[in-house]
Amino acid sequence: MSASEAIHAIPDGSTVIFPGSVVDLAALVPAFQSEVERFHRLTVYSGYSFGDYRFLDRGLGKHFRYATWQAAPHIRKLFAEGRADYVPIRFGEVHRVFSRSGPIPPDVVLVQVSPPRRGEVSLGVSVSLYQDFIRAAKLVIAEINPRMPRTAGDSRVPVERIDLAVESDAPLVEYRIPPATARDQRIVDRVLDLVPDRAWVQLGIGSVPDRVLARLGEKRGVNLFSGMLSQGLQRFVEEARHTPKVTTGELAGNREFYEFCGRRRLVRMATTRVTHDVATIARLPRFVSVNSTVEVDLQGQANGEAIGPVQISGVGGSLDYMEGAALSAGGLSLLALPSTTDDGKRSRIVARLAPGAPVTTPRYAIDTVVTEYGAARLKGRSLRERAEALVAIAHPDFRDELARAG
Repeated sequence: MSASEAIHAIPDGSTVIFPGSVVDLAALVPAFQSEVERFHRLTVYSGYSFGDYRFLDRGLGKHFRYATWQAAPHIRKLFAEGRADYVPIRFGEVHRVFSRSGPIPPDVVLVQVSPPRRGEVSLGVSVSLYQDFIRAAKLVIAEINPRMPRTAGDSRVPVERIDLAVESDAPLVEYRIPPATARDQRIVDRVLDLVPDRAWVQLGIGSVPDRVLARLGEKRGVNLFSGMLSQGLQRFVEEARHTPKVTTGELAGNREFYEFCGRRRLVRMATTRVTHDVATIARLPRFVSVNSTVEVDLQGQANGEAIGPVQISGVGGSLDYMEGAALSAGGLSLLALPSTTDDGKRSRIVARLAPGAPVTTPRYAIDTVVTEYGAARLKGRSLRERAEALVAIAHPDFRDELARAG
């Protein structure tokens, strides 16, 4: 059917989930915006998107309200203006919260899939949450795009689970790795020094994790088990001296990368029931998680989701991976961040988190903090020892001030 007809099938008052990551609904989003005035009580949710959030351009606050479990730079202004809501959820629990028996039962889910083949479509580069959302929703609307690769693993959906379908032929959103500074490269070097051979590695998204991923071929016998993997995966697979095992829920890169992942059967897509399951992660030996954060205080607790009162990110899956690493034989979790903000005016290792700042990662969960000045192992250390270790890897311009505060 047409995209307009599909949007007309959404009952007013529904809870609707839009896709995130690199999925951008080229047909359904314009139709939603054109038809938005017919809604008055719609609630729309989505996760982090690398797209432009065009579905929020018209009608927000009047015809529908919007909330997310993972904020993105495109919508910081909406949070600052109080026009968007935030739902704090660990990524590994999103599929339980948005379920038929959960606090937020979804009525409608919009997805993008490959063309059908042998009675199945593929969720392609974005699998993590959407198998569960499809099972939970009363109405599943799929945008069929021939550019979506048919990936390996748990990406296939029987066509009978799709209620309504529309067609489009637009490029997938491309994720471009942020430019790296000399400081970023020093952090990457320090992280790689801590990753043992034959490790299972999880990586967040950003300049440092992206470049760690690209250079993991320098290690021996590394495998990947991660919620999302970016462009550096292609270089890792091509340069690795072994055939690595690769499990992920989301992929983010350019067109060539998506085609590569569709061709290579070793890239196995999985749901968050697998990629963020602490028990599954714990069974992987030498599991290393590499994530970042906004700031860490001298107690060793981290705020990874807000700058002042403005929500800029979310809880995400870092705590799932930290807990898994803590239970893994030889496991290690790393929080890697530059010692200062980009302008150098503010230390990202702070004496105390500001009043009201969220504690995304509690102090007992953090293992090792890495900056360009070194690595501070916090696990097993007292509060005094933690403060001393963190001051030692702060920027030299702020060390005296932090030492006095600690």
